[in-house]
Amino acid sequence: MSIPLSVQFVLLSLALAASGCSEEEGSASIPKAANAVPTLEQLPKCERIAARLTPLLDGLALVDQDNGGRYDNVTVYGISCSWLSREMQSGDISQQVKGGGLSIAISIDETPSDEQMLRKLGMVHDDARAEDIGGFVVDVSKRMEPSAQLGIIGPQVVVGRVTVTATAAGIALQKVESMEYITND
Repeated sequence: MSIPLSVQFVLLSLALAASGCSEEEGSASIPKAANAVPTLEQLPKCERIAARLTPLLDGLALVDQDNGGRYDNVTVYGISCSWLSREMQSGDISQQVKGGGLSIAISIDETPSDEQMLRKLGMVHDDARAEDIGGFVVDVSKRMEPSAQLGIIGPQVVVGRVTVTATAAGIALQKVESMEYITND
């Protein structure tokens, strides 16, 4: 069995990096997130995000998306990157139904998420690592088990106006055996 790998560490590092960085190495050298947020063009590309996700992505392949996964809407812009498991990459439908994917999204909202409101709703998962960088973890399911396999409703790390989200699921929204080592924590 593989050693469980924490997705929250990745989310924390991406949130910190995206809350005041460019794609340059070492650009996120501040201990807490700055108030400045990156422009759409300054957000890391999926390949750069993949570098931070190693070894979570062993055996997964990046999905080719329009605009490299970047999007720009009226009140939010960001990037969404997805990777597919070996089973999903096969041409065999009997294997594809056993497969799944991992998605990471970085979004910049016009208005920051309201931690106090989310806390009152029971959606904030206390995590010292997020607090250390001036952020918090949102658990929309209100029942996240850190050691459980990452699922379709995954944790979100919020730092100011930046939200980094991770999700994983199979073709029928099931947990994927080959990705069971990727956990919420």
